[in-house]
Amino acid sequence: MTTPYSQYYPSFLSITRYNSHYNFSQLNGLNQSSYTLHNSTMTDMPRIRSKHLRQHVKDSCEKLNVSLPITDYMLAHMHFDHARKLVYCFVPKVACTSWKRVWLKLTNIVPQNKTLLDIDRYFVHTSLPNLASQKSKLPEILETYRKFMFVRHPFDRVLSAYKDKFENEDKKSSYNFHKEIGKKIEAKYRKPSTDGKNVTFEDFMHYISEPEGNSFEQLNEHWRSLHQLCNPCSINYDFIGKYENIHEDAPYVLDWIGASDLIGRFPSSDRPFNAKRYDPHYFNQLSSKTKLLFFAKFIADFIPFDYDIL
Repeated sequence: MTTPYSQYYPSFLSITRYNSHYNFSQLNGLNQSSYTLHNSTMTDMPRIRSKHLRQHVKDSCEKLNVSLPITDYMLAHMHFDHARKLVYCFVPKVACTSWKRVWLKLTNIVPQNKTLLDIDRYFVHTSLPNLASQKSKLPEILETYRKFMFVRHPFDRVLSAYKDKFENEDKKSSYNFHKEIGKKIEAKYRKPSTDGKNVTFEDFMHYISEPEGNSFEQLNEHWRSLHQLCNPCSINYDFIGKYENIHEDAPYVLDWIGASDLIGRFPSSDRPFNAKRYDPHYFNQLSSKTKLLFFAKFIADFIPFDYDIL
């Protein structure tokens, strides 16, 4: 049984000054699992879940007083298809490589005879146009195009990022993270710094959860709040799916966007990094303070999307 947020208020009171743009006092009306799904067919479930979740997001944004401007950085995370009038906002570590591969095939950037896994992952992340190049048309696009995004439990997402970028043996993937970010984390918490390859999960989580932590490294897209990537409080998405339901949500969205021929071939991942949020190997490394700081920093990813508290 999920726990109402109100039981955490005493702990939050000591740190809300770091998140003054969120209106914590309004949380009483936002208990988790506040919506109920009634009898529906399985094919309707993704649509119905999304409908209720989008309403929950809207209510939560109002209660938390979250309102962000739409920045170029956000627009760079939104791919578009003028022909189908579609927008997809990608969130790293939420099956975004798979969705980008779908987008490449959907928009005929890659040959149709290529399978999803045949599309090189590094080509995937550099070949799609985004809305930062469409500013003159932006109001019309955001008003008339169908828009979708996928979310994931915040802890699962950052654990997946940690495993990928700091534990992964693939040097091509992790080298810059060790060199540019790992060294800074080690220098901050474990002086003197070494080669950046010995970053503990506790140090990583504390680093990205620092209340005043607004450096480029602390706000890297792989663990930056999805509200700072896709801005669902200011953009009215037509579908919000969950990574946890992707085997049901993905086929629905593929059909919805006109890519039903790819149903059964999604998700496609050549580098899965499974993250179980209560895996004691990782979870037990975290101090109570770090867990609290993490929730406070990512509160706008927990509550609006109805995710349980650590």
